[in-house]
Amino acid sequence: MTRAREAVRVDASGASLGALVELLMLRRTADRRIAVADSTPRGRLLRRLLASSRLFVSEGSCGAIHRPAGGEAAADAASNDFAKTFQAQLVAVGVQATAAGRLSAALHELLTNIDEHAGDAVDGLGAFEVMDREAWMVVADSGRGVRAGYAESPLPVKPATAEEALTWAVIENRSRTGDPHRGLGFRSVIQSVRSLDGCVRVRSDSASLELVQAADRPKFLVREQGHLRGFVVSVLLRW
Repeated sequence: MTRAREAVRVDASGASLGALVELLMLRRTADRRIAVADSTPRGRLLRRLLASSRLFVSEGSCGAIHRPAGGEAAADAASNDFAKTFQAQLVAVGVQATAAGRLSAALHELLTNIDEHAGDAVDGLGAFEVMDREAWMVVADSGRGVRAGYAESPLPVKPATAEEALTWAVIENRSRTGDPHRGLGFRSVIQSVRSLDGCVRVRSDSASLELVQAADRPKFLVREQGHLRGFVVSVLLRW
């Protein structure tokens, strides 16, 4: 990626599911054409989904969902089926039913939150991949991003940077509405991974935030990143 606007081809076959979805979102606003290749089963599944009119596909230990703008009822039903399929896959590889249920609920909440937080006429994408001793679940949208969401809110004070906006949303659970009983979606995600060796990564605008379980205390790392339009949440689970 040395010359501006030069076409770039990225082979993501060896990358994690979280990195793959970030690449798919990044290419939407890149100043050059980026082709993302993935020859693995999850890559073929994503291509099949995006080339069809189906909302949800699964095959083996992988699943993918597309939440098109304006199709709330059908998308909600597909999200429910998608989360239940993920739960069944987790139980099948030995995750305790209670933990699998919490993770499934967290995935469902992230998917349904797209309609509320991403803005009007925004598509969403979700995917999971379950392996022998670890699993990924990822949710992304191409919406306005976390900082713009706060900027359009009625809050009297707004976050000054993308890093601060992610801190408000993920760590401090501040709702854009100012209601202390809302904005708790990420809290449920973080709580759902605490019983496992989990890592949560959130990326939006020009920042990323990573949560890593360190002993019994979560450790947060906020970093500046290249600009990504929208929002990507990726969760890695190990047991």
